[in-house]
Amino acid sequence: MARNLYSMKMFMFAEQLEYDEETVVKLERLNLFLGLLYTPMWMSSTLAADAPANDLQFMKDMMKFKRTDPEIAQAVLQKLENHKWYLTQEVVPFALFGSRLSDKEKQEIAAKLHATEKPDSFRRGKPMFPQVTSKTTLADLVGPESHLLLDTLGIEYDWLLQPVATWPRSDDYSKAQEYVSNVKVVNDIAERGVKMMTDFANIITQILSKNSTFFKLWNTTVSDLIASRSKL
Repeated sequence: MARNLYSMKMFMFAEQLEYDEETVVKLERLNLFLGLLYTPMWMSSTLAADAPANDLQFMKDMMKFKRTDPEIAQAVLQKLENHKWYLTQEVVPFALFGSRLSDKEKQEIAAKLHATEKPDSFRRGKPMFPQVTSKTTLADLVGPESHLLLDTLGIEYDWLLQPVATWPRSDDYSKAQEYVSNVKVVNDIAERGVKMMTDFANIITQILSKNSTFFKLWNTTVSDLIASRSKL
């Protein structure tokens, strides 16, 4: 996000910084994308339950954005092809516990999940990324592997057939919702861990450097003392 803010500042102060016209045009295009499309999605990216709906909507928005700036839109869509984790069969059910979807959309996902046969065993390895079009819905992305969440948590399926408004009364629904709400979507923890290790490494390096200087000085001092005593 810091780089995005830098891009916005560069555009705001383009005249003072005396950028050429080509650079100003590129900054304007970039900031149009950042302000209207990227930033709103980034602000809600920490919510696991909303991740499937957010990602699908973002892809559809970028498909529409092709009419405005096809170069940027195509570059973003190509990048998103490697980041469809929350649109896979295994994770799409997270949307049942979010706030982005209407009751009708949630009911469609629930009905599709309930009607889809559970596999004898779930596949291992990297999930399969789906093909997404401008008409794709989250219910379309539900498949046999979508049973993984509820099966792993030991959740009963009865509440899926009930009206969405009654779901919170179900202990099974509440259990699954609590789990999904605690899933970490972004890598803040990993980044903080890397930062801590980097700081630690820097401290150790400084200590070793200081110790090295100290020992060199100590050795020199001792050598000088021995030499002076020998002369006596």
